[in-house]
Amino acid sequence: MLLSSVSALQASSLRMDISAHNVANVNTPGFAKSRPVQTSLNPGTEISAIQKTEAPTPDLSATDLAEEVAQQIISEKDFAANAAVIKTQDKMLGELVNLVV
Repeated sequence: MLLSSVSALQASSLRMDISAHNVANVNTPGFAKSRPVQTSLNPGTEISAIQKTEAPTPDLSATDLAEEVAQQIISEKDFAANAAVIKTQDKMLGELVNLVV
């Protein structure tokens, strides 16, 4: 469980980094936006590739700010949820150690 939560934290962080890169280049003509490709069955735990979407014209960026904001909110909530799982697991293991000792 801990390994999958740590993996999900890394995936959420990568998702946020990619989205931030897209937003930073929203005004770059011809910029091809990136999207992480998730292949694991567990939500958010493994990103295996990064997919590029070419700009519709050389004068425009492929980045849609509304889509990026939604991706960043999802990444933030996913990160917070997995951090809470790790904190809860840590607390439970601490209680278990106290019971054994």
